[in-house]
Amino acid sequence: MIRIFFLFLLVFIFGQRISAQTIIDTSAIKKELSVIYERDQKTRTGADSAAYVSYIDSCNQIQVKALIDKYGWLGKSFVGTRGNQAVFLVIQHADIAMQEKYFPLLQQSVEQKESSAIDMAMMQDRILMRRGKNQIYGSQVVSDGNGGWKFYPIEDEKNVNIRRAKIGLQPIEEYAKFFGIDYKQ
Repeated sequence: MIRIFFLFLLVFIFGQRISAQTIIDTSAIKKELSVIYERDQKTRTGADSAAYVSYIDSCNQIQVKALIDKYGWLGKSFVGTRGNQAVFLVIQHADIAMQEKYFPLLQQSVEQKESSAIDMAMMQDRILMRRGKNQIYGSQVVSDGNGGWKFYPIEDEKNVNIRRAKIGLQPIEEYAKFFGIDYKQ
């Protein structure tokens, strides 16, 4: 009886030690995120058919959701800058429910300097826009109805460049040029 007890105790002690030393293969996760990044951007840069964007996005979301649910928001020190960017892009291109679910994790990651404050601002603006509220950082544009772009309404627009500068965004006038918008406050 005593032998069985000691055998059980040894198995328990060594079992705890083995499970506590689980090694995570971040190189495999980085490779997976690199592929996800390429797929996400291919349809948005014209290198692939935009007709498949919803399908591609949904496949990417399944993979990224599984990774986040297992490891938390994948920060730069865990998966590198590109891997972190891939996670952001997939969630940024998801529906609002998924964005709202993972936005607090992104905020926490930014506070820990593991993710970009610019990414957080873009997602926050997108969520606000989808909720019919004014955006904060002026990162979101919409069709102007004439084949061009305009900024979605911005909260406290006269101070938008102050908010943009605090997180590392360029002045809105420069950002506007990228979309062909002649921006004036």
